[in-house]
Amino acid sequence: MHNIALLRLQMNHLVTQARQDLHSLSVMNDQSDQSQILQRLWDTVSTMHFISEMLANQASMPGYYVLPAPTLLPQQNGTTNQTSIPPITPLPNQTLPPPNQRQFTIEELATYDGKNGRPAYVAVDGVVYDVTNNRAWAAATHFGLTAGKDYTAEFQSCHAGQQSILATLPIEGSLT
Repeated sequence: MHNIALLRLQMNHLVTQARQDLHSLSVMNDQSDQSQILQRLWDTVSTMHFISEMLANQASMPGYYVLPAPTLLPQQNGTTNQTSIPPITPLPNQTLPPPNQRQFTIEELATYDGKNGRPAYVAVDGVVYDVTNNRAWAAATHFGLTAGKDYTAEFQSCHAGQQSILATLPIEGSLT
């Protein structure tokens, strides 16, 4: 419960930061400052999304996982708007379920497209993740990407340094 309170405080901080950035954008004319604020706003919203996913995942597995406390990371300009959240850890005297060591070929992965009642899987860095019940992958799509594919390059280009996102997803096996 303590970790949930910390996450709520962090979410409130992020909402305040986003509101301030939106206000700043509405009154500024300098293009270079706008791009910095837009990047910070993007990072803030991405972190808010991540925290909401963690809370949703914890709610779907009551009593199994403990969410770690978030920490703020200092930026070059001295602000602390990005969040670093360590991976989910098991409760005392419990272990994380071992990942299914199934080996998927790219052709097999393609069959897990989330259509017609099939699960939705994606691969990143050789690991196959189940995104079936992940809100960011509603209808087995995520910002135009469809389940059943290897998205290593796409993940790196959109979520560089955010490996903790993957820690919230069930592992189904590996891509061969």
